[in-house]
Amino acid sequence: MIEKAPPYFVLTGPPGVGKTTLLEALPALVRTVPEAARRVLHQARQTGAPATGDQDPALFVQRMLELACADYDAALGLTVFDRAIPDLLAFCAHYELEDISVRQALESRPYRSPVFYLLAWQEIYQNDEERKLDFAGTVAFGQLIQTAYRSSGYELIEVPTGSIDARAAFIGQHLGV
Repeated sequence: MIEKAPPYFVLTGPPGVGKTTLLEALPALVRTVPEAARRVLHQARQTGAPATGDQDPALFVQRMLELACADYDAALGLTVFDRAIPDLLAFCAHYELEDISVRQALESRPYRSPVFYLLAWQEIYQNDEERKLDFAGTVAFGQLIQTAYRSSGYELIEVPTGSIDARAAFIGQHLGV
């Protein structure tokens, strides 16, 4: 499955580890796709829809899955996703939801391995309007993410902590750009 994946890579890890900032620092030759969760939460705030983890976890995961599938289907060329469909397995585990639809979507939408994984980093972790977990919660969620990817057949490569430029260079080197 993974061997036949298009040049689609994933940047993942627990909340608050700098994924979004790092994605923005990647070389211009790399297309990037922002995180579905933040976009779903933003829309829910704007419209008053209950598509949030604390109001309706199943709807939240469903909307993220729809957006993640649409993002995958629209991607072209070398692309790095801020989270991807396998992350939704972690959300399902966290909310104790069935994950059949996520697994079905993943079967037809593979990503390249290895997956770039950012470890929980307390020095940069901050809560915000959408990030409600405390640091211990973010570490636990990170473990769910690791389990989700590994159980789906993906290898994880840890991105070292350090400056944004150094982290972007690490990813760029692995991507060959």
